[in-house]
Amino acid sequence: MRIRNNILTAVLIIVAITESFSVGINVESIQKDLVAQRYTSAKESLQRLLRQKPDDLNALYLELAINQTEILDYESYSLDGKQFIAKADSIKKIIEAKLPSLRGRDSVMSLFYLANVYGGISVMHAKVGEWIEGTKNGLASVALLKKVKKVQPDFLAANLGVGLYNYYFGNSMNWIPFSGNKVEKGLNDIEIATRSEFPFNYAAKNSLCWILIEREEFKRADSVAESVLEDYPENTIFLRIRSMINLYVGAYPKAISHANQLLAISKDRTPVNWSDMVAAYYILVESYQKSGLINETVIAADTILNENIPLAFLTMPQIKKNLKRIRDIKEKLCEK
Repeated sequence: MRIRNNILTAVLIIVAITESFSVGINVESIQKDLVAQRYTSAKESLQRLLRQKPDDLNALYLELAINQTEILDYESYSLDGKQFIAKADSIKKIIEAKLPSLRGRDSVMSLFYLANVYGGISVMHAKVGEWIEGTKNGLASVALLKKVKKVQPDFLAANLGVGLYNYYFGNSMNWIPFSGNKVEKGLNDIEIATRSEFPFNYAAKNSLCWILIEREEFKRADSVAESVLEDYPENTIFLRIRSMINLYVGAYPKAISHANQLLAISKDRTPVNWSDMVAAYYILVESYQKSGLINETVIAADTILNENIPLAFLTMPQIKKNLKRIRDIKEKLCEK
């Protein structure tokens, strides 16, 4: 299971937006809305284009990318995954039908789109334990990204998917001689992808952060996350990363500060991001407990455990996991 999971982790959505948008659409505005997690605004801008150009390949892909980014953010794979896969399958067929007639940059970008559509389908399957379909689509995604790199070696964004695949595959096969070379090559490709153009660089920085955390290179991971938050101080994805790093290294006052910031932002989002909110409370409960602040620990635990979380979200694995952690901490305190 671990090998398959690591291979599938190699697939990550990259929001690709070309220069071919017209009819009054501000591409930079959509890009910034996505990184700032303003999905409603991004969708509204895109719908203005689709009303005028319903068959625009770039717009159709971007619509899918917005949906996937939102699902990844809210971790709502079990709730929204099937609908996403159905939409992705239809867009995949459109891209595959048009590819033979495309040339130059349009051909390269369509290959890149197709790679990420396969990757998105892979993620949705993998996150709900459908490993066979996840693996099949994930490997198809990596193969297409390699084609993109072959056709256009300086397309830095393609390095991310290939790099993640090499990194995790190499780690899974570390018992094979020289597999470490694949790991380091993969990591190098991911670092190269962090220097790609906006917004590809942010996707690469997110992946790099989690890899550095796995390698216990916490200072480097924190520096990467901080660099994003300098531009987007309310980005909950990177706030969560910094909060977790603070918790791991025992910097509990910082963990509490960042978790409270994450919590405040999560409560104000529409819809509420329950995954972020529960994660923030877990970080608070753990940090208070480790700091010897027993009253604060119990208050924080009781607050989230008594929260009226919608039933559908209570079934989400990450939320269930963090709520269990919180209950366990509280129960141990009550036993004393």
